[in-house]
Amino acid sequence: MFRKYDIFTKFLNFLPYLFVFLASIHFPTDPDLGWHLKYGEYFLKYGKVLRDNTFSQLMPDFKWANTSWATDLISYFTFHNFGFFGLTILGAFIIALTFYFFSKAAKLSFFEESLIFPLVIYFMDPLNSISFRGQLLSLLFLGILFYLLTIYAQKKKAAYFIPLLFLVWSNIHGEFLIGLLLFFGWSVFRLLNNYFLLKTKLNEILSEAKFLGLIFFLSTAFTLINPFGIGIYRNVLYHAINPDLKLIAEYLPFNDLSTPWWNLVIVATLAVWGTTLLFAENKFIDKIPKTSLFLVTYVLSLFVRRYAWMMYYLAIPILKPVAHFLEPNQKKYKYISGSIIILLITIPVVYFKFPLSRYYNFSWSQYCNYNFCSEKAAEFIVKNNLQKKKLLTMYNWGGWIIWNYPEIKPTIDGRMHLWRDKNGYSGFDEFYAIEQNLTDVDRTKYDAVFISPEKHVYSRLIKLTQEGKWKLVYKDNYSGIFMRNSANPIPVNKK
Repeated sequence: MFRKYDIFTKFLNFLPYLFVFLASIHFPTDPDLGWHLKYGEYFLKYGKVLRDNTFSQLMPDFKWANTSWATDLISYFTFHNFGFFGLTILGAFIIALTFYFFSKAAKLSFFEESLIFPLVIYFMDPLNSISFRGQLLSLLFLGILFYLLTIYAQKKKAAYFIPLLFLVWSNIHGEFLIGLLLFFGWSVFRLLNNYFLLKTKLNEILSEAKFLGLIFFLSTAFTLINPFGIGIYRNVLYHAINPDLKLIAEYLPFNDLSTPWWNLVIVATLAVWGTTLLFAENKFIDKIPKTSLFLVTYVLSLFVRRYAWMMYYLAIPILKPVAHFLEPNQKKYKYISGSIIILLITIPVVYFKFPLSRYYNFSWSQYCNYNFCSEKAAEFIVKNNLQKKKLLTMYNWGGWIIWNYPEIKPTIDGRMHLWRDKNGYSGFDEFYAIEQNLTDVDRTKYDAVFISPEKHVYSRLIKLTQEGKWKLVYKDNYSGIFMRNSANPIPVNKK
């Protein structure tokens, strides 16, 4: 009887993670997916990391420290063997595993998970909805880091796993540097908290400072074990100070009064409530290190939306007191109420996600429906040999072109937004000025343009067409192809 009860309890404890997994099933629609696959394919084909820009027209001699090179291997291996569906399942699994580690780090109960998990899933939807990408792995490693820091209080030996974590992380994704800074911040807040508030003896503080300093030094040293050595630091730090960040959406703040903006307001309100409860229960002092890091990432999220994704996970320990406040007293009712909440939320998720065959049968054609690219337009370019001319292509389509149409060398792609050579030249700056019609396309070297109707240069090209200087040779709902009238004539195809 007790065994049956134990099995049933384990099944209930699994339900929140089943909900997270199902809610995290999304189509792989990352605009950069194509070039990630190409990099992974190159490594497995030639046995070395590609350092040169062989895929795009601009900046052909640029050397790049690809901080996500191992992610590219994972992406290509999964896609090559299991297709889009494999990436979908991999993304959902990584997200569920991330929730597991953050839950263990915060020591959430079943009822607390049933309240907090749906809320965090809702907040994380803008990132999770594009399925697998390296940033999801960074968040997983952040969860593992905070789990290790949680058990460090009881077992100091757990800290020895942290350098190994950063060894893997630094080869997976560039956000390892933020992880290092958060680890350093946690260590500083912990030591200050122990000395000033918990009144720990100075010799014990110094001893722990030496130990944590050693772990931090080893973690930093281990990040240098990668194909690019210290080059990954130059790459990440250069990105952080690059003035072109203001042109990239994920490095901008959320728009005022938008849904993500209101999500920040909701989190702040719940965090104030949770902090008040911690004070009332005399538990705030112990939570200062983690609370401080949540506060830091929250402030950063107000200015750069990219920080919001880690902030939502770091908010879990602050949301825990609120969920605990609402938790029933009796164990039986904790499981009953938690199960009802999870089931009520899971049912509509299942309704919207099923049938899973939609994900299994996902194709590049459907991918283009999400990213507003046009297969027929690309085929038109190949058929009419426009790829041999001076062709301007759109930034967001670069990765898709690289993987699906190797005959076409795109002007630019998603790797290149912050590239700048030693002379200060930026291919992205050149492209962006043309795309936004800050530079007149008619005065550029390009004699063919493959662009979206949503871009300013499209309107300019329409005007140039009316003036007889250019010709619209192909048009569909997602794209248009323009040619200078001085170029060799090709068949006009409008749909």
